[in-house]
Amino acid sequence: MRKFALGCLSLLLVLLAYQQIRRNRMAPVPPNANLRIISLSPTLTEILFELGVGESMVGVTTYCVYPPEAQQKEKIGDFVNPNIEKMLSLQPDLIFAERWSSSKIVARLQEAGLNVVEVRSPHSIEEIYQVIHQVGQAVKKDDRARVIEADMRKRIDLIRAQAERMTYRPKIYIEIDLPSWTVGRNSYTSEAVTLCGARNIFEDVEKPALQVSNEVIIERNPDIILSFDAPATEYLQRPGWARVKAIQQRKIIDDVGRNLLSHGNHRLIAGMEQLQTRLLQMR
Repeated sequence: MRKFALGCLSLLLVLLAYQQIRRNRMAPVPPNANLRIISLSPTLTEILFELGVGESMVGVTTYCVYPPEAQQKEKIGDFVNPNIEKMLSLQPDLIFAERWSSSKIVARLQEAGLNVVEVRSPHSIEEIYQVIHQVGQAVKKDDRARVIEADMRKRIDLIRAQAERMTYRPKIYIEIDLPSWTVGRNSYTSEAVTLCGARNIFEDVEKPALQVSNEVIIERNPDIILSFDAPATEYLQRPGWARVKAIQQRKIIDDVGRNLLSHGNHRLIAGMEQLQTRLLQMR
């Protein structure tokens, strides 16, 4: 009886292991024309459309609003709390997600037997190129990815050349979110601003993002404020900020698209072009 029980237990363990292998194995990816794609990131959604596979996308997050066609796609929630049941019902061949160390979503999707392309969130423009190529390779659009990179590099060269002709490199405070969230040196946003001809007042901090105090911002006294969220009028009302040069001279930029300079993809260049135009106007 004991041998029989042990035999049944061994068989059960083998069956469980086999089921786990079946759930985790990667299914063959069909040709582009038949791909069904879900994106869990606005940044990656924009890349996928730019690569020319927008028609293959069957689901996106509620934050995926660009291009306008993305708003017509089925919504599966957000990256933090996606509706996995709904995702399964869409029968995706590929799911694209950004890698966040604090998130367990990718592991849950893989346990459900879904194919996930996990992309490392970029911290530099060079890493943005790598992301575009990784996504392009996954959807068999390598050639298109190379075209996108070449166009980005060409436009950045023009931006860099213009910045080199600038005799004035203003100090700039970049507020990406409230309250007082900004970027440090290890950020493609900071790198982009520097290429445009300005100096991030927190470029000495080796972090991609950080929250700072009003006192430190006032002490560093930026010449220009770049706001992704708050309108210019809100800064004029902040206590103690009247001492800041940017406030005194009304040099607040709040009309460069947030999604342009905050998404790590090809659209960053359009944001850089807009920002540099505004910087030149403020000389």
